[in-house]
Amino acid sequence: MIKFELTDENRKKRKPWAWTETNRRRSDDVLFLANELERWWPITVRSIKYKLVSYHLGKQNHWRRYNNPKEPIVNYDSTLTRLVKWMRIEDILPWRAITDDHRIISGKVGFSDPDQFIAQEVDDFLKGYARCTARRQSRHLEVWIESATLYHIVKPVADDFCRRVIVCRGYNSVTFQSDFYKRATEAIDLAQTPTILYFGDWNPSGENMLPAAVQTLEDELGLYGVDYYRCGINPEHFDRIPADPVPIKPTDSRSKSFVERQGTTAYELDAFHPLELQRLVRESLEHFTNMEAHLEDKEQEEQDYVGLVRLKMAVENVVNNRM
Repeated sequence: MIKFELTDENRKKRKPWAWTETNRRRSDDVLFLANELERWWPITVRSIKYKLVSYHLGKQNHWRRYNNPKEPIVNYDSTLTRLVKWMRIEDILPWRAITDDHRIISGKVGFSDPDQFIAQEVDDFLKGYARCTARRQSRHLEVWIESATLYHIVKPVADDFCRRVIVCRGYNSVTFQSDFYKRATEAIDLAQTPTILYFGDWNPSGENMLPAAVQTLEDELGLYGVDYYRCGINPEHFDRIPADPVPIKPTDSRSKSFVERQGTTAYELDAFHPLELQRLVRESLEHFTNMEAHLEDKEQEEQDYVGLVRLKMAVENVVNNRM
């Protein structure tokens, strides 16, 4: 074990941060976008980047090198990462506004005494009840999304229909495919049709990911009887996206075929405004849902909740009388 201490010798030399007029203008744009997305906090720096492009704010001169209209746009990723860092250090942007979904922190176990444990258990008792509205449906629906940054935007909509959200993040591994195989075969045994509602980028790789997954599931794992739907982004959604199209990567081996078949317009899923993406997911789920049965289960859920509240109050009274 080696104890590390920061010394003058191993300290990395950094340029001091300066709140220049350019950085102030950039921070105004970031703060505007963060406030636009406040109801979805915490968000990622990547989310701000896509909204910067969507709102066309990133084309202003202060997002160009040397604030010069003849210079190219700065590298958004590195520039925003440093800018957001200092905006939070300087209390311009709240710390709670930004999350880093690539870092995992485990929970701490242990209680100071039994009373603390009992109080927590009583508070959590019977919390989170939701009636399964999917059990009487003829389809086993799953929402597949390509971007992990959009999970917390899509999940509340899917939760309302008691459906899973699965983050694909590129081409699916065979482990991912195997897990779905198990869920799909269980659904088929229950006389439900496994149905995938896929949401991904509209670009050479994004267009190819669902066909590639289907081919693996059918040709290699032998899974049939599943319905697959690409629900977005599709060309019919272009007029619902405020952003400019993104350039197609020439290094993508699928680019030539994509351009020949689909043209040069490409978008990433993050280009949707969160409300628009939620609306599209809801429309897709409703299309494949027996809404009459769904609403009946929702009404029963409210009645169930009343009974659970009464039970919880009775348990709290028993516990309080014993403490």
